[in-house]
Amino acid sequence: MAAVPKEFSETGRPSSSSSRQGPLSHGRGGAGNIGNSPADFDPSSLQTPTIKGDVYTTGRGGSGNMTKNTDAEAARRAQDVESAPRRQSNSSSHVGRGGAANVFKPTAEDILQARKDNVKWESAIDDETNGKPLKGLADKGKDWLLGKK
Repeated sequence: MAAVPKEFSETGRPSSSSSRQGPLSHGRGGAGNIGNSPADFDPSSLQTPTIKGDVYTTGRGGSGNMTKNTDAEAARRAQDVESAPRRQSNSSSHVGRGGAANVFKPTAEDILQARKDNVKWESAIDDETNGKPLKGLADKGKDWLLGKK
């Protein structure tokens, strides 16, 4: 019979009923990724980390998006990006990673409410642009070079 590895040995292992440790999940899921937590978590370890380097980047790249890290909190805020609001679906939609249990089929009342909410978002977006297309720096430079106003 093969020897039992030390980490699987029952000797010296505290009883799960007498320990104050709770289950802790690691990884993406599955029973093999659940174990006992070694101790209670320190709340400071769960906070958003600050940037430790001397220089940090924002945006999509390029040297124009690099700046000195003189204030760690300001650097963290500069890298946080808010996503655009999600429009409500007017028909069936999928959530999660797939499978029939992840299909949401809205009722007629849900569809009516989604249409009302979407009209609010569309009017809010129209307010921001005032009906004019936004011009970026490259478009403005091109217009200047070509003599357009």
